[in-house]
Amino acid sequence: MRLKSPADLQEKRQQIISLRDSSRHCVTICSGTACHAYASEKTALAFVEEIKSSGLKDNVDIRRTGCHGFCERGPIVVIFPEEICYLGVKPEDVSEIVSTTLMGKGLVDRLLYKDSNGEKVVHEGDIPFYKNQTRIVFGNNRLIDPKNIDDYIALGGYDALTKALFEMSPDDVMEMVKRANLRGRGGGGFPAGMKWETTRNAPGKTKYVIVNADEGDPGAYMDRSLLEGNPHSVLEGLIIGAYAIGSHKGYVYVRQEYPLAIENLSIALNQAGEYGLLGKNILGSRFNFDVTVHRGAGAFVSGESSALMNAIEGKVGEPRPKYTRTAVSGIGDKPSNLNNVETWANVPLIISRGADWFASIGTEGSKGTKIFSPDRWTVGRVHT
Repeated sequence: MRLKSPADLQEKRQQIISLRDSSRHCVTICSGTACHAYASEKTALAFVEEIKSSGLKDNVDIRRTGCHGFCERGPIVVIFPEEICYLGVKPEDVSEIVSTTLMGKGLVDRLLYKDSNGEKVVHEGDIPFYKNQTRIVFGNNRLIDPKNIDDYIALGGYDALTKALFEMSPDDVMEMVKRANLRGRGGGGFPAGMKWETTRNAPGKTKYVIVNADEGDPGAYMDRSLLEGNPHSVLEGLIIGAYAIGSHKGYVYVRQEYPLAIENLSIALNQAGEYGLLGKNILGSRFNFDVTVHRGAGAFVSGESSALMNAIEGKVGEPRPKYTRTAVSGIGDKPSNLNNVETWANVPLIISRGADWFASIGTEGSKGTKIFSPDRWTVGRVHT
């Protein structure tokens, strides 16, 4: 079904929600790259087989989600609506979980989190690792199957895009992002709105917007976890930014070492296109925008903006002289705006909830939240 108007999107959302029973059991299994290393694929398949053989197929849903953040204790299984959280779940644990929790309404104590006092914690949100976090950008990872656009739409996905296209001018969008003081999440911290404005005001009709998903620092995988777990949040932000800047072509530069991110992003792009949320005449707005995924070749230096743009052009990924500003002369010497994954994912939240809401979070000089890996040199945890 191609959505041709905001009303179509709302109707689609209501249809999705009407077919879902919030009281029905849903087993979610984290399926990010880190949990894949702990055999989450086999664990998920074991749940499918066990639920089927137990006669629960019509009563229990299974959802493969993105990273939950607590990677050192994966694979993580959360059973809704109770939000029972089991950590380090192996395929051989599945039979006991199904019989004890899904059928017997009991708990598998050995798989629960134990705090420093040895007390068991049942609910994921009560685990100390999560309890003190404000998971605004990353929080929906645990609720979404990244290969299913309907999960994103059901949670309000693409409402911000609708608001931008039909209730705001490009100037309005630009001013809201500037007023929110969204700063780049890739390390430089440059105000995103100022960068957007430079590209929009640069001479020339053709302009590009780019997602930097190179993320070459060892042990840093915040952007990867977002692209793997909630690619539509990044895509929605990119389309909104393109509308504000006046761009009709975008690129996502993803490092070659992120095959799952590339897979989930490619699926998201195809599904968004089928729904009319990408391509020509988005939602009947007459705004056209397409995205191309470019795989990196493994060069660390390509995370630098001008080197990344050289690579997209098919050249050697090496930096250009710094007197050349890519916001004015980037891909093909055309004005090109580059932000990293997390920066783009913040944009729909700002448009939906407002600049004042975003600016009320964080410090005086740095608004909003930040996803980070506390130990960048080892595989550890993702915090927000």
